[in-house]
Amino acid sequence: MKIPATAFTLIFCALPALAQEKSNVRTTFPTAATAANIYELPGRTEPIETATIFTRATGIVSERKFDIGDRVKAGDLLATIAAPDLDRQVEAALARVEQSTTRSKNLLSLSQRTAALLNSRAVSNEQAEQRLSDSEEAEAAVRVATAELSRLRELQKFTQVTAPFDGTISARNFDRGDRMRGDSSTAEGWLYKLVRLTEMRFTINATPDLALRLTPETEATVRFPELPGHSFSGKVDRTSRVFETTSGTMRAEVLLANKDLVLPAGLTGTVTFNLAPAPNTFIVPNNTLLVRQGKSLVTSVRDGKIAFIEVLPGKNSGSSQEVTSAALNVETPVIINPNSMLREGDAVEVATAPPPAKK
Repeated sequence: MKIPATAFTLIFCALPALAQEKSNVRTTFPTAATAANIYELPGRTEPIETATIFTRATGIVSERKFDIGDRVKAGDLLATIAAPDLDRQVEAALARVEQSTTRSKNLLSLSQRTAALLNSRAVSNEQAEQRLSDSEEAEAAVRVATAELSRLRELQKFTQVTAPFDGTISARNFDRGDRMRGDSSTAEGWLYKLVRLTEMRFTINATPDLALRLTPETEATVRFPELPGHSFSGKVDRTSRVFETTSGTMRAEVLLANKDLVLPAGLTGTVTFNLAPAPNTFIVPNNTLLVRQGKSLVTSVRDGKIAFIEVLPGKNSGSSQEVTSAALNVETPVIINPNSMLREGDAVEVATAPPPAKK
């Protein structure tokens, strides 16, 4: 059947009209986020300072002054090691110093007398030079013996085990009569573990949206289920500045005062941060968000055409969502329920209320 030429004319005239047909969209405007956000994260208390105490002296524990839970001051004697072998080494080193000193004096005197006879040619130059060399060698031997004596005396001081700082004994790994192996000991050969608890670290693993906003002066409140009705105020002391590859979080530490030792180390609690919204943070309805290729987007209209804006989602309140983007402002129209078939640059017809009035 032959189609009339007039029909072809009508079809081709209709194609441009179809190509120019625009989608109708409804838009709304972002609202600037002003309300503070509350972030809560679990964490654990840690001592502000910890030391594992060893001894470098090998011997038998003759005295133990403190046990777990005892509070000590810096310099307090914690334990005494009886080291008779070391004592004998010190005596022998002292004798070697005296012996080498006497020999050095004798050789020096001989060298000086030889030098005096050199002018009368009673001795040869070779003899004078040899005796001078012997004297200098003996003098060096004195320095070697003295250094060895000093080393052993320093080692002898480690028979008196003292506290490096004010703290609490948290663990003890020996009894009186035990043999300590000194420098040759393994990692298990420690005597005490000492902790300072007058200040505490409360450590948390912060997610990126929180970690990037924490500063050394960010205030925090910490609570513990075991201490109902008590809250502890503190400030962020430091962050690791590194996100762990496995968890995607960053270690942060909140410093807490603990002068009365109310808080023990290892107690689990919750820290609360009350933070103002980040710059360029807005609230949009949940039905304005799209996810494409793993990116969160809102769809805007610019000069009657589609434009996608990448955003960072934040707190979700159910019907609305916080988003952050430097490309957004309160006068940027965003499309409600955007069609998944929309593409960048598509022409659209907008049905919307005018933008909010500027204050």
